[in-house]
Amino acid sequence: ECAAIVRRWISETQEATSSPNEMVQFHAMQLLYQIKSHDRLGISKLVQQFSTRNTLRSPLALMLLVRYTAKLMNDEAAEGRTKADGSPTVVQGYQFLEASLRHKSELVVYEAARAICSLDGLEPQDLSPAISVLQLFLSSPKPATRYAAMRTLATVANTQPRDVYKCNEDLEALIGDSNRYIATLAITTLLKTG
Repeated sequence: ECAAIVRRWISETQEATSSPNEMVQFHAMQLLYQIKSHDRLGISKLVQQFSTRNTLRSPLALMLLVRYTAKLMNDEAAEGRTKADGSPTVVQGYQFLEASLRHKSELVVYEAARAICSLDGLEPQDLSPAISVLQLFLSSPKPATRYAAMRTLATVANTQPRDVYKCNEDLEALIGDSNRYIATLAITTLLKTG
């Protein structure tokens, strides 16, 4: 019953995604996703609509869109449709994620890199842009950014150690990092890649 009441407000929620207020955009995206969460075609249209129009200004809303895109792409991969097969959803989704790697917000860039690294059925050359971005983040002055990049690279190294190998020099520099978690992850990742 509550879902039916919320569905009545879908056009207002859609309008709220154009709000100049970033938090309003973020919450509108969350609500639209929740309303359509049981309708895969609806989610697909939602992702396609916002990933092609560039109407979202909120980094948090864009981060959600990146997550929704990655989930949709992984659902497609689970059904055997991949980028290599030319699946339109996967191809457009990958193009959006790759474009997000060049966003001005570090949050969006990291989320896109993490999403690409977690996708099923990608070729090593498809991972390369995301790994390059994460490699740049390893030299960030912010410990949280270094840790996030390190953690993602450590996860990728479990299955694709050759792709992470090009980061070895940067990983070696992090062995002496003041943050013990980063140093430990650097050592374990180097063990996998070297």
